[in-house]
Amino acid sequence: MSSDVFGADPIELQEKGNRINNIAVQFRDNYGKVFTTVEEMVNSDYLDPAARAIAENIHSYKDELANMANVIENYGNYCLKAGNAVIDNQDNIISGIGGANRG
Repeated sequence: MSSDVFGADPIELQEKGNRINNIAVQFRDNYGKVFTTVEEMVNSDYLDPAARAIAENIHSYKDELANMANVIENYGNYCLKAGNAVIDNQDNIISGIGGANRG
């Protein structure tokens, strides 16, 4: 029988969650800039037809990249929520021990 123990550092989970959420914001900003440029290209009257086709193909990934940003953000929020849950759990255990010692 294995005696492996899983430990979760709640502060580390919260820090990772915040870092991941910051990455999600940066990801949104970056793909937003790309799609602003692509939309300007697609709407240009002077764009070469081959370049227009490439720009339209790139533009077709906009929804998928928005979904990816949501997944990244959801994972960051999950880490934050997990860190908070561990802290709450620890607080409940500590208050339970304190109450048992008084009783």
